[in-house]
Amino acid sequence: MRGWVSWSAKTLAAGALTLVIFGPAAAITCSERLQVCHRYCIKSMADKPACHDKCQEIHGQCLSTGCWESKITARQCGIVRQ
Repeated sequence: MRGWVSWSAKTLAAGALTLVIFGPAAAITCSERLQVCHRYCIKSMADKPACHDKCQEIHGQCLSTGCWESKITARQCGIVRQ
C-alpha cells in the first residue's frame, strides 16, 4: 500500500511539472487561436488569402463571444478574449 501511495504521488508530481514546463497543448486565447489558424492556412491551404480572411472573421467572433468555431475545429468556449 505504501509503495502504491508513493508511486501515485510521484506520478502526479511528474504530471504537474510537465504541465508547468510545457503548458496546455491547445491555445487558450483568441489571439493564440488566430495564430494557429494562420499557420493552418500557410501549411494546408496554400496560403490562400480567403483562408486568412476567414481566420480574421472567426477571431472577431471569438473576441465577442469567447468561443472559437471553424470547419476544422469543434466549438471551443471559455477562451480568453484577447
